[in-house]
This record gives sequence, C-alpha cells and structure tokens, in this order.
Amino acid sequence: MRWARENEVDQTDLTATAGEPADVPVKRRAAARLLEYRRGGFVAFAPHTTMALVDSPPVVPVPGAPYYCVGLIPWQEGQVPLLDLNALLRAWPDAEPAPAGHVLVLAWQGAPGAPLEYGAVCARSLVQMIEVGDDQACELPTDSDLWPSIASSCFEHQGQVVPVVDTARLFAELQR
Repeated sequence: MRWARENEVDQTDLTATAGEPADVPVKRRAAARLLEYRRGGFVAFAPHTTMALVDSPPVVPVPGAPYYCVGLIPWQEGQVPLLDLNALLRAWPDAEPAPAGHVLVLAWQGAPGAPLEYGAVCARSLVQMIEVGDDQACELPTDSDLWPSIASSCFEHQGQVVPVVDTARLFAELQR
C-alpha cells in the first residue's frame, strides 16, 4: 500500500514580492492527483481527498450491485466500494472488466461536521501529482452526461481535457 499523504500542496504566495508591481496578478497554482480511469482518459482529484493507493487488493463481488461497482475492497478494518469510473461515465459495463491493479481510496464528507466516508476507484496506472494553474481552465468534456454532476471544474494538461472530480458529488450521485 502506498500512502498518498505527503507534502501535497504547494502554498504559492499570492502577494507581490519585492521589485514586482502590486497590481500585477500572481498566477495561482494548485496541486492535483491525476488518475487514468481509461486508456488515455484522465480525471483529477484534490489531494486532500486521496487517502491511499492500494496495489492489487482482493475484490469481493457484490451480487446485484450496479454495473459500475466492481465490488468491495478491504481498507482500514472495513470494506469500501470499488467503482469503475469508465463504466459509470459510459453508462454500461465492460464485457471483460480490467483487473483492479491499482485502486485509489478516496474520502468525502456528506455534510459539514459529518464523519468522513470512503470509497475507491480503479486506476489503470499509478496516480501522479501535478500542479495546475488558472490559465489551464477549460470546459467540461461532453462525452458523458454525468460530468456536470460529478466534476467541479476542468483543466487542460498536456493536450488532454481533465475534469476535476468532487468526491462528495461523485458518491452522492451514486446514492441517488
């Protein structure tokens, strides 16, 4: 298991430094965890929502679970649901689901003051930490009707459109 909590956010000073005019805007930057959810398709998560990257966890299938729920995986003395974002966003399952090689455990809070809840998503490769600036903002992709419900924003990274998934909105959408 790889723990995803390291010095994760670059706290950029938003004040003018000596020698810079005070009216020059300073570009804001933020850290993001980049996850490949399908070949060539990426989403990002806020670093504080990413709890752990788990390698090849045992998956317990759940009879009658929705098509996008791969099953349950063990985590912190319990089990959390494992979602296939690709199946969810396409609105149909893969004929042959890919094995859960890497799994990203996520946290969210259902309401202010409520305890944290956990879930997981399949990751095709290792999760990367990147820095994103306001100048990279772009429109959400149109390949799924769910993007406006689960993504809080979107940016372009290396020529790819990358939605920023809000974990609370993602898991709330699934409970509807």
